[in-house]
Parts: sequence; structure tokens; C-alpha cells
Amino acid sequence: MLVLISIIVIAVVVALVYNNNKKKITETIEKVESTIAPAVKEVKEVVAKAEAEIAKTKKPAAKKTTKK
Repeated sequence: MLVLISIIVIAVVVALVYNNNKKKITETIEKVESTIAPAVKEVKEVVAKAEAEIAKTKKPAAKKTTKK
């Protein structure tokens, strides 16, 4: 009987620790995402501006005409 109670107590403790760690991991991931999201947005904007500048300065390829 004592062994059964001990097993139940250990299982409950393990479940609580696992659940607590899961919450901490979720919170950490959310913090990282909230930190990285603005940087990613800024990088995307810079890339879009750079692509627009490249498109403006890029000259269209000259057509080669061959006369026979």
C-alpha cells in the first residue's frame, strides 16, 4: 500500500514539474518571438527598399539586332 501511494505521489510531482517546465518553455518562446518579430519586419522593409532601388537603377538589357 505504501509503495502504491509513493508511486502516485511521484507521478503527481513529475506531472507538475513537466507542466511547469512546459509553461516556462512556452513563455520563453513567446518572449523570443516578440523580440525577433520587429527585427524581422525591419529587415524585410530594408530588403524591399533595396530591391526597389536595384529595380530603378537596373537598365533594361539592350536588344541585339543582327542584320543580314
